[in-house]
Amino acid sequence: MAIKEPPLQDGQKQGGARHPADKRIVQRVPIQRKPSQRWLRGIFGDKTRFAGDQPRKLAGYVMAVLSVALATGAVGLVTTFVQVDNLSLVYLLVILWLTVTFGRGPSIMASFLAFLAYDFFFVPPVHHLTVDQPAQWISLLALLATSLVIGQLTATIRTHARKALDSEQRTRRLYGLAQMIASTTDEEQLLQGLVQQVVHVFKAHGIVAAVLILPDANGELLLRATAPADGPATQALSLAEREQTLLAKWALRHSEPIGLNIPGGAEPEQTVFYLPLVSRGHTLGVLGIAGRTEIRDLVIGRNTLAGERNPEASVSRPLSPQAQLCMAFCDQIALALERVLLQQQAIHAEALRESDRLKNILLSSVTHDLRTPLAAIKASTSSLLEPGMTWREGDYLEFVESIDASADRLSHLVSNLLDLSRLESGMVPLEKEWYPMGDVIATVLDRLDAAEQTQDHTIDVELPEDIPLVPLDHGQIESVLTNLIENALKYSPPRSVIRVRARLVGNPPELEVRVSDQGIGIASNELTAIFEKFYRVPHIRLPWASAGPQTTGTGLGLAICANAIRAHQGRIWAESTPGVGSTFIFTLPIPSDPPEGELPELSTSANQSSSPATGAPRE
Repeated sequence: MAIKEPPLQDGQKQGGARHPADKRIVQRVPIQRKPSQRWLRGIFGDKTRFAGDQPRKLAGYVMAVLSVALATGAVGLVTTFVQVDNLSLVYLLVILWLTVTFGRGPSIMASFLAFLAYDFFFVPPVHHLTVDQPAQWISLLALLATSLVIGQLTATIRTHARKALDSEQRTRRLYGLAQMIASTTDEEQLLQGLVQQVVHVFKAHGIVAAVLILPDANGELLLRATAPADGPATQALSLAEREQTLLAKWALRHSEPIGLNIPGGAEPEQTVFYLPLVSRGHTLGVLGIAGRTEIRDLVIGRNTLAGERNPEASVSRPLSPQAQLCMAFCDQIALALERVLLQQQAIHAEALRESDRLKNILLSSVTHDLRTPLAAIKASTSSLLEPGMTWREGDYLEFVESIDASADRLSHLVSNLLDLSRLESGMVPLEKEWYPMGDVIATVLDRLDAAEQTQDHTIDVELPEDIPLVPLDHGQIESVLTNLIENALKYSPPRSVIRVRARLVGNPPELEVRVSDQGIGIASNELTAIFEKFYRVPHIRLPWASAGPQTTGTGLGLAICANAIRAHQGRIWAESTPGVGSTFIFTLPIPSDPPEGELPELSTSANQSSSPATGAPRE
């Protein structure tokens, strides 16, 4: 293989720097002779060249001579025993068959041969090409004209039928490709399907393997799909060879096909071509094809082999139906790649918009929650540091408690943000152990009681005694129940009842936990959105609250609950009737395998408190 530098441009110095992809690979691909032509060369000599369908045409002319001779013999045999008029119609059947089988040329030749044979053997004077009676001239000319007309009409119909059949096949194959592109959503599956379609459709035309080569963000070529996965033809398209990389880069840069012949040693030679995939003036990638030398017919007319200097090859030739179909396949593949690129750009743009939206929501929701406790801390510390002021013991404690409560509020906010970030990124490993659900519920209620959050409400817990242990991360499920119960307390009127229920459901069994309130309820169109981070139901006004400030929050609690339950392979959702109340439900799977080893110790509060087990209300 020779690598030849292209001619120097004006003003370019010899030996100047040149990009490797600018080198042209020069390799002439010999077209192998078909076995069907060997017997013809044996007759006419090795110097005779037959291209395309010339052997078939030659066979048609030979059959024209033989068919007319056989028809003449048959007519002569019949007239020996029986005198029958208009036996010249036998020649019309022969001409019709030749036209359908071999085309227009053999049928025209047969028409003149039939004219001469009928005149020579059957028109007086016999065995002479002269005619005595003028009426016989009319019969002979009618035979010749009818033969030519029938041959022309049949050839035209045959040509149109063949074109219609080829067009139908191309349309069907393109439709199959378009249907595959439209129905495939996964990018890797789509790219693999494209090269498989190329090999399947053009296998009869010499393609044995195909690859799809796309540039990455840095312009480096990557082999994204191959069909078949392995084989000599696939290896011939491998970018591991420098020559193949140069060819692919040249096709990508110049938007023109290029190919070469690869000697195979013990293996058969492989001819490869790299076809650019162009859409709206942009080359998106390269389709590599490899196989027998006749794959050149699929790209001839668009370009010949790189470096070829054969004058005949550069002559403009009409595209064959197979080459037109190949071009249409390349166009469809380019459109599919453009669709993938547009989808990636749309996803990226949507991600940027979502990021911007979350940033704005975070600033709008967190800023207030940060400013309020900071303002309280600042006011308390400023009062304590006021020069010349002497505070009584009660006032001093009040300032300190305000600072402590505000610090706890800030800590809770930061903790929620960190918990949500870790849950979404999967950085928080689950520390599952087998726990009784009553232990988790009792721990949560004791903490809320200590914070005096439940003093204006009644907590009704119903927990059947036959509920088995559940594998869970105690801290995460504790956080889930805390958020759900705090949410119920926030949106329920004073002296209302908050119900916590647990039961077994389904087969295989799951633990279902329900937290119900008697609050304002949630609209049906909000039941899914409330589990998104930073989302808060707008325009909430509590009827029992005094006019002025409404409920506040960052919209993180339910999002934390949803991520924690999903990490446990459970489900969480909400049911609500506006004006009546809401119920938040989550489930946890219970494996069929029993726990091994020692069970975790129950908390002191769980051992001492009987309300979760007995169902007695806590006030």
